[in-house]
Amino acid sequence: MRYAVFMAATVALMPAVAAAAGVRAPTLAEQRSFQQFWQRIAPGMPAPALRMERAPGASVLAATASVDAPPLRLVLPLCRVERTRYTQQANDSWRTDSSQHVWVHHTTSCGTPPATMVELRAALPEIEILKLLQAKGEMLQRARLLMAGNTSCAPMRARNFSAAALDRGADGLPLLVYRSDIGGELRLSVRPARTDFVPWNVACSP
Repeated sequence: MRYAVFMAATVALMPAVAAAAGVRAPTLAEQRSFQQFWQRIAPGMPAPALRMERAPGASVLAATASVDAPPLRLVLPLCRVERTRYTQQANDSWRTDSSQHVWVHHTTSCGTPPATMVELRAALPEIEILKLLQAKGEMLQRARLLMAGNTSCAPMRARNFSAAALDRGADGLPLLVYRSDIGGELRLSVRPARTDFVPWNVACSP
């Protein structure tokens, strides 16, 4: 009996806990809005799953959905996919954005894009993309020394990071972009050095 009461109380608290954590499922109105939008752009095709996400730096959740094109094999073992993302706007319209994502996959088929793939934000040579992806872990560890001497990065130095994107800086150097476990961003520029890279400069934002 006490177990049943405990379970009932736990279930009752779940919506409040989810709301406090900023997590919820799409509402019926959000789902209906997306279904109507989808039938206008792809009539007769099944709509992708709708979910709630918070964009980096955003304070509120937004209803989003995404569709991936068939993955492309680039220089071995590099794969790339184009992802189209749909985001609900405040006026109930839907914004469409496209992005490129890359990952390393050591078989002839690229398979399903992994959650660990990174966004490609600049037109980098394929071999450079591959080398950056393969070096992203080592570059992050070597960058922590640079972070210690940077005012914006020092407070984040001990955080856990995951690779989020590849880019190119205003100085022309390749950039490795990492996201911390609490949402902050680290931008690490690197200089090519023979067949390797050397961490060059860091910039951080909360």
